Amino acid sequence: MMSQVKNFGKIALCAVLLLAAGCKDKNAEPVDPYTTPGNVENPNWQVTVENNLTSSMTAIVRVSFTDQPGTLAAFIGSDCCGVAECDTETGLYWLYISPAKDGGGDVRLRFYSPLHKRIFETTETFPYLNDDIRGTPSAPYTPSWTVAD
Repeated sequence: MMSQVKNFGKIALCAVLLLAAGCKDKNAEPVDPYTTPGNVENPNWQVTVENNLTSSMTAIVRVSFTDQPGTLAAFIGSDCCGVAECDTETGLYWLYISPAKDGGGDVRLRFYSPLHKRIFETTETFPYLNDDIRGTPSAPYTPSWTVAD
């Protein structure tokens, strides 16, 4: 009986260690999402319009981690409130943001990269302000990005 308890203890300890190690293969290389493609297909974001608001905000954005075009979208909460494609002459995204609901809120940008097959999102948000402009052609808004999917 005592040997069964010892074996059970060893098995339990091994299970805990495997869980703590995250069940990772020790020989696996870490994945760099900026160089290793993912498997996300184009989300085909659509602007959500639920009212007759005519308020808008313009963001002129540079996506700093790639020179390949993709799709940039603005979200307030889970509502998509702006979508832009790259201006291939300038490499900038001219994004018009219009909230789906009264009151605005904090805007978070997401970028779909067909090259990386991933969705990236900004690490910071900015407040929606009617008639505001964030960035200029000579000094575009250049946020920090993280992998969303």
